[in-house]
Amino acid sequence: MLKFGDYVVFVDESGDHSVTSINAEYPVFVLGFCVFEKERYAASVLPAVTRIKFRHFGHDAVVLHEHDIRKQAGAFAILTDRAVRARFLDDLNDLMTETEFTLIACAIRKRKFLTRCANPEHPNHLAMEFGLERPGRWLDERGQRERLTHVVCEQRGLREDRDLELAFRRV
Repeated sequence: MLKFGDYVVFVDESGDHSVTSINAEYPVFVLGFCVFEKERYAASVLPAVTRIKFRHFGHDAVVLHEHDIRKQAGAFAILTDRAVRARFLDDLNDLMTETEFTLIACAIRKRKFLTRCANPEHPNHLAMEFGLERPGRWLDERGQRERLTHVVCEQRGLREDRDLELAFRRV
């Protein structure tokens, strides 16, 4: 019988994966893998996030999406008020400081990537391949090899999600 693992892995990207149009201010693509022990995640992280949502939005249905927070869009329009923004960001910073998790990241400097590869693979696919190896080893070291560990990737767009799923399944 298959046993569930003791950890859950959340995957999200930073930057865009395009190598045809490289943003000079952020010329990297990063795929981050946040590994949480499930018991700790359920006991402390989820309640802490819920408290932050209730404190700032009055409900817990809001999704903490970095782009919306940074652009002060949608529910995050409240952050145009400096005092509100400061309290919200302080709460998020405190959460990150107090939360125990392991971060494993794969970063690709896109210009250097292009100079090293005659036929460059899609950065997202390469980052997924290299990125999954590291959490896999990390989990093996903790006796999780024969257990099912769920890997949760943030949704982006239909095509991007399909491409990423194919890269994930290839690995």
